Amino acid sequence: MGIFDDPVWQALAAMRIEPEGASLSFTRRLARENGWSRTHAEAVMEEYRRFLYLAATGTDTVTPSDQIDQAWHLHLAYTRHYWEELCARIIGRPLHHGPTAGGSAEGRKYRSLYAATLQRYRDTFGSEPPSDIWPPSDVRFGVRYQWVDRSRHFVLPRRHVSIAGMAGGAVLLAACTALAADTASAQSAPVFKQFWNTVFATSTGFVLFIVGLGLAFFLLGLMIDRRRQRRRASHSAGQTRAERLRRKRDTDSSGGGDSAFDGWSGGGAGGTAAAGGAAFAAGGGDFGGGGAEGDWSDSGGSSDSGGDSGCSSGCGGGCGGGD
Repeated sequence: MGIFDDPVWQALAAMRIEPEGASLSFTRRLARENGWSRTHAEAVMEEYRRFLYLAATGTDTVTPSDQIDQAWHLHLAYTRHYWEELCARIIGRPLHHGPTAGGSAEGRKYRSLYAATLQRYRDTFGSEPPSDIWPPSDVRFGVRYQWVDRSRHFVLPRRHVSIAGMAGGAVLLAACTALAADTASAQSAPVFKQFWNTVFATSTGFVLFIVGLGLAFFLLGLMIDRRRQRRRASHSAGQTRAERLRRKRDTDSSGGGDSAFDGWSGGGAGGTAAAGGAAFAAGGGDFGGGGAEGDWSDSGGSSDSGGDSGCSSGCGGGCGGGD
């Protein structure tokens, strides 16, 4: 049976989170609260369902990307659907999300867990995770977020500010050049004076000089940005290769071994989720992770997750925090 024929996946795919008759859908709210387009929010929701499937059907800790973590946060606000529909009916047991404990060791741990989650995604779905939603580990844990009141503050992308700064620098350089030309003219410097007269004799020449100077600064900034991206990609690839080797060594040394998980309520779509994971993590970056429990009831025979769950560094409203 293929993954997409699995009753758990089919239930997740058909899942509607918002209440019946709600004028604001879950996807539209997710897009509005994060400043995303509707198309991107729908893509994040598809990946969130895939993350839930990994959490429901595996035995290892899974860690989402920040964008998927935002969908998880919002889903938790729909408490009736999250606990009574998702946990009780679809996957058959609780799926907790808690704040992180902090510490550099926890940061390294969650980077490793995130890399393992990406590999498990590849193994389960047979494709690469979309990089615009599942970025490399250094990008995933290299950003910091906080709430901003947009009625009182402007929000400008750093790249746009950099380009504007370069354009301003080009104008300043042109002004300095003009001043230097005047000085050179006064001192009768023939070579520089001839260049000045050729390029700046008309307003058109001056404008072309400014545009050319601004373009040169823009291209320089673009080259620097691409070099940084290549460096990040190379670093991420090295981390991925190292993680694959580590997982292979662990697999070879462990010799396989079956594991089982007693279902929370014995339910879940088709009972597939009864083999679900021991713990679930939401990232944490340098903030680390706090304890998460895999059993909600006190029924005998069910196993504690023994793992850690943490919200990502992008959590707002006090969910994440510095050491």
